[in-house]
Amino acid sequence: MHNKWTISIVVAFILGIFCLTPVFAKDQMKTEGAEVTYSNEELKSFIIANAGLYQLQQQAVAQIQSMESDQQKREVMETTNQQMLLVLEQTGLTADKYNAMGQTIQSDTQLQEKVQTIASDLFQQEAQQ
Repeated sequence: MHNKWTISIVVAFILGIFCLTPVFAKDQMKTEGAEVTYSNEELKSFIIANAGLYQLQQQAVAQIQSMESDQQKREVMETTNQQMLLVLEQTGLTADKYNAMGQTIQSDTQLQEKVQTIASDLFQQEAQQ
């Protein structure tokens, strides 16, 4: 199970899935001049959540493509949104926190590098187990 998650995490970052952010379309206001810092644990939670959200999105897209009924598509989307909230909850993040982190990471190249390093470390840890 962990190996599956780790591979998903690395694939997610290689594919540049920050396009998932924001997952839940909400307007986020960035405070001008305020520097936001995240701990390695917060970034690890973001990485794990991001990988889980990516998997859910891919599954939903595959299901929706094979459906003809708009009602069925809406049900899949509603179920997927609930599952996404559950993934966030399991990683200790709220949708607002996840979205804010994603936006900050997208706009900060040094933070992007730090996230990639943490993701790589997670992959290496799993590969050694």
